[in-house]
Amino acid sequence: MRKNYNKYTSILDRFPFITVIFIIGIAIVFLLFFRTKFPFPFFSGKAAVQTQETTAYSILIDSPLSDQVFKLANVNEAVPISIKSKDSETSDYKLKIVLNGKDTIKTFNSPPYEYNWTPDSAGDYKIVANLVDNNDKIIASSNEVAFSVEYTSETVETVSRSMDIETKKTEALAKSEYRSQNGTPVFSFKCYTPPVIDGKIDEWALYDKVQIANPTIKKENFTSIADCSGIIYTCWDDKNFYFAVQVTDDVYSQIYTGNQINNGDSVTLVFDTDLSGDFNIPFYNSDDSQMDFSAGNFSAIKPSSFIYFPSKTAKGIVVKSSQPKGGYIIEASVPWENFVSFAPKDLDVLGFTATIFDTDNQESTELAMSSSPQFDINNTGTLGTLVFIDGGDITATESGTSGSGDSAETTAKKTK
Repeated sequence: MRKNYNKYTSILDRFPFITVIFIIGIAIVFLLFFRTKFPFPFFSGKAAVQTQETTAYSILIDSPLSDQVFKLANVNEAVPISIKSKDSETSDYKLKIVLNGKDTIKTFNSPPYEYNWTPDSAGDYKIVANLVDNNDKIIASSNEVAFSVEYTSETVETVSRSMDIETKKTEALAKSEYRSQNGTPVFSFKCYTPPVIDGKIDEWALYDKVQIANPTIKKENFTSIADCSGIIYTCWDDKNFYFAVQVTDDVYSQIYTGNQINNGDSVTLVFDTDLSGDFNIPFYNSDDSQMDFSAGNFSAIKPSSFIYFPSKTAKGIVVKSSQPKGGYIIEASVPWENFVSFAPKDLDVLGFTATIFDTDNQESTELAMSSSPQFDINNTGTLGTLVFIDGGDITATESGTSGSGDSAETTAKKTK
């Protein structure tokens, strides 16, 4: 008779089978869990591809902000780009800023990832930052930021003058050799009533003004004319050269005097009184002058000047200043005896550039802005052009009377 062995099977006899089933169940749950959390290629049956793990790198465009509108005053202003990153700073990869999905505008080999980008035109733009290896393969990407650039209509123009004066301007330039590539000539008019040197700008409205808005020294630090820029007015008579500079400066700093003036916030004027004779000479000679002017610190340090070249003691220079909100004003008269063998006359054409030095509390110059589009303080070949015009007494013309030598009319309205 066949025996029934099942009735002799205890729970202990079945334990190995139960254990195996339990382990298989746990393995299935474990497998399903990891497939959800870590979708590696072998779980999906796809061939494994060797790729760099990108989730370890965090890249964020900190500036510009999304949909930010930049209202720029001129083509020299820049859009500040700043990128923050995690881990990529210690890698051997490069960081590239890509504009509108195709143009690389900056490549960083190491932090800090900051760049002042100057747009070619107004418009809508998008940027993204890509972390790439030596083969230009993208390892990780930042967020994409869309922004726009607009240019305002704020420009500095010469005052409309009479036909006689406009003819004189054309005549002066036609008969002289000047560096047209160094900017539009500055026209300085003879004054029959000298301006009062008091640090105020109001009475200068009659004279032509020129913008000092070209970054020329350490221009990589330039972002906006709100940081540093200015306007200069000039005039002259038989005794003096007169000027007034209204400077926009968000942080004013001047602790220096004497020959150290231009280590702080200051204005430098460079003249070449024999432009035609020095046209192909890039270095200073006896007819050139570099003069530095300081507004002081509006406390213990008074406004002052220093003739840096040629080395000589300043004679009779008067400097006054004031500190309106957001900047400062320097006004000065400079006797012609401070120049070497020069007396001004109608239709004279000189080399000339006005430069603002900005420090922002740094130990040295952070940025220099000039009236000329290019300027090297050691190279007179970068100077712009200054033209002396005797257009009659434009002050008398403004009041409706006839002054000495007056044949000019002007539409300028004097600020009251």
